[in-house]
Amino acid sequence: MKKTYFASAVLFALTSGSLLAQTLVTVNGQAIDSSVIDAQVKAIRAENSEIRDTPALRRDLTERQVISTVVGQEAKRLKLDQSAEYKQALQQARTAADKSGASKKANFKTEWAVFEGELLGQAYAAHTAKQNPVQEKDVKAAYDDFSKFYKGTQEVQLGEIATTNSTNAEKAIAGLKAKKSFRSMLEQYSVDEQAKQAGGIPNAYVPLKDLKQSAPPLYNAVKDLKKGGFTAKPLQNGNVYSVFYVNDRRNITLPTYEQAKNGIARDLQAARIDASVQSLLQKANIKPAK
Repeated sequence: MKKTYFASAVLFALTSGSLLAQTLVTVNGQAIDSSVIDAQVKAIRAENSEIRDTPALRRDLTERQVISTVVGQEAKRLKLDQSAEYKQALQQARTAADKSGASKKANFKTEWAVFEGELLGQAYAAHTAKQNPVQEKDVKAAYDDFSKFYKGTQEVQLGEIATTNSTNAEKAIAGLKAKKSFRSMLEQYSVDEQAKQAGGIPNAYVPLKDLKQSAPPLYNAVKDLKKGGFTAKPLQNGNVYSVFYVNDRRNITLPTYEQAKNGIARDLQAARIDASVQSLLQKANIKPAK
């Protein structure tokens, strides 16, 4: 979900010196202390020591904590924490933690607080879904829009040779023009070791319509290429120069309504829940510590 309208406040709190203070951010008057984030970082690193304690990690955790706090406040205002379902789920989780010995771990208090926040979030999501359910007419309308958008279009299966300079990218293109295989050019010039090991051709196909919206330069470079074609010039993205190869191209096969309806309904419901959370965040009074 988007967090841009409060991310700047969180970033300010983490970089302006307020990190030294106890309170990082207040959310509708409720403080989020640095000790909460410290404990979460400690718990994460206890599970995986390879995860580094970085400003980016702390920023992400703080943003998540802001969302959890806002949603938790609304859930409690609606008294969702007093429902039999919530209490039962909380009790079952605590019993399981006691039985497994998890409740005796040093980081359990932190992990339990995070779990309670997540459970409140689930309760709020269920409440929102109940109050604003997706109707079959909504699903049908979304399917019609989806069908119209993709009908008669194609999708491509793309390979990529990623290099760190234009010279190697041009050499890869020259090799492809000389009828050398994509795999051989990939192994010779690509700096992506994982792609080399996998063969460079993902199983997934990408609709050209999606490329047109999300990556116009790539779309323009491959839209007219046939199977076996490749970009005539390297595409630059920062310090990476890439050559794209069309391993396959085919017409899009649209799923039937019956095949797609459940997935569409889930997506629509998730979007409504997300919109509800966004509304809460927009109305919330989120202030970085002074």
